Amino acid sequence: MKRSRFNLYQAIREALEEQGEEILDNDILAISSKFIAMSEERVINLDLVKPSPEAVKLSKKAHIPSSLAELILREADRIYSTLPSFVLTIKYGMVVPNAGIDRSNVEHGSAILYPRDPVASAERIRLKILVELGKRVGVVVTDSRLMPTRIGTTGIAVAVAGFEAVSDERGKSDLFGNVMRVTRRALADDISAGASLVMGETCESIPVVIVRGSGLAIIDRPIEPEALVIDEKECVFIRGLSRLETTVHI
Repeated sequence: MKRSRFNLYQAIREALEEQGEEILDNDILAISSKFIAMSEERVINLDLVKPSPEAVKLSKKAHIPSSLAELILREADRIYSTLPSFVLTIKYGMVVPNAGIDRSNVEHGSAILYPRDPVASAERIRLKILVELGKRVGVVVTDSRLMPTRIGTTGIAVAVAGFEAVSDERGKSDLFGNVMRVTRRALADDISAGASLVMGETCESIPVVIVRGSGLAIIDRPIEPEALVIDEKECVFIRGLSRLETTVHI
């Protein structure tokens, strides 16, 4: 594991050469958000974090170290609620525990944050490959995430470059002629979930996966972060749970 700032593109090139792989047109590179964060030196020694009075209060509510609470306050775009060991937050438009801060796969006593700007990181890698290698590719920045009512984690896209993150199926008909009214396929999340099978969650040390043969069209423009997320007012989970007052037994 790298412990200091490094050139992300160069690290990817060196890893590909070691594996005897090359980048081809229409490939999609799935890159771990942790790997990008490490390249930016976003690994924080918790002992060096000075908690604010607000962080001390949050740490008591969530039963977490005050230094971690301070980082959550700094990193979260919004805080929803607390429960033992977790603070439910919004980060980059996603509902995530602890603002995406992770204490796994880093040295004991440290925590790793999300990349500073994952959209910009994805676009830089895409353009670097286009300029240096002449290959038109897509890039997806991946993370692992818990899903409501499901056991275990799955891959999710934090940022995308070079291909449409979502396919809008609304207005199309199904096998029986029913018109789709709400269906949109989360293509970037699908790719992230598949890549997570290879990346793993523990000691695999595979931060980059080449996805080949996806059939997705490569486009030469940035993908805005709004393309991946839905407004809280439109999210069925947030809307439903925020209105839940009592449990209905059927």
